[in-house]
Amino acid sequence: MIYPFDDVMSEDKNNEIYNFLLNETQYSYGERDRPHHTPVGMVVELDGTDLGNYLRDVAISKFDKLDGLELQRSYVNLFLPNDRPYFHQDGDVFTCLFYITPQYDIDEGGETQFIVNNIIQGLPPRPARLVVFDGEMWHRATSYRSHPRLTAAVKFEKKK
Repeated sequence: MIYPFDDVMSEDKNNEIYNFLLNETQYSYGERDRPHHTPVGMVVELDGTDLGNYLRDVAISKFDKLDGLELQRSYVNLFLPNDRPYFHQDGDVFTCLFYITPQYDIDEGGETQFIVNNIIQGLPPRPARLVVFDGEMWHRATSYRSHPRLTAAVKFEKKK
């Protein structure tokens, strides 16, 4: 299942996070979506940071199934125009994806694509949107045409 939540933070807070992540954060190049793929995009870890804790708390406040689950990881992905992320799975987690880029134009792209019943479905990257989904779902980011795409992710281990 895919659970979108809109306006999970104010426009000012979203823009503050965006400016911090774009202008004051140092990224490492690329993560491998699957072992045989080349690295794509840039990443910075948020584990233990104020921002990581804030995003964790927002996710829990919006999706009560996360309450009491252990945080596995928090980080930011940055994709430049024309980056081509691969479809992948995150594992046995709930993935909580925050769309941080402050503007949305349908012609720019940037949606997250999910494979549901052998059909690719896209979720638009509206600013201040949170989407929670089962990490076992196949999904991928798409880049924007003309500017960076920033998303923050927090992942919670499912209870066994």
